[in-house]
Amino acid sequence: MTRRLTVGGPFVAALALMLLSGCTNGIDDATAAPTATSSASAEPSASASPTPDAAPAATCDTVLSAEGYQKLSDDGLEPTTAGFADTLAERMIDAGGLACSWGKPQTDIVLTVVQLDVSSSTEATWSEALAAEGFVAGDSAVAGEFTGPVDGGSGLSPVAVLAGGTLTFVSVPAFASMLAPSS
Repeated sequence: MTRRLTVGGPFVAALALMLLSGCTNGIDDATAAPTATSSASAEPSASASPTPDAAPAATCDTVLSAEGYQKLSDDGLEPTTAGFADTLAERMIDAGGLACSWGKPQTDIVLTVVQLDVSSSTEATWSEALAAEGFVAGDSAVAGEFTGPVDGGSGLSPVAVLAGGTLTFVSVPAFASMLAPSS
């Protein structure tokens, strides 16, 4: 009877022993590349973004709080491309602001939200623009709220909120308290 020599068993055992012993090929554990798990939770570096602590830019899907989106749904408002008739809103759009609009189908009911990132160096300029458009500081529970002149078409006073590094125009005052936090 002849015995067959098997090489696979000892080779697999040696490979397993090397892997279990923590063979690092000379790479110090402190300088080893991060694993997928650790890099997924890492914060972006300062070189990746000019303002590493800044919140991600708002979108029409994130500019309102969950309560705001629920109210839109409850009121039957859907995303629309309705125009932005307010001059402050138009100035903000021209300056690169995010413009969102929701409307109720078959009606003229529209909610307009325009949000613009404002730096500390431009905040005074936008405060002056608010005053020039007839917006006055309000006594509302919303910090940084300014109430605008009554809109002739809707009979509502739009609201602007200057807080947290953003200026946000809201055509329906009830939604000013439903903005997502900007900072």
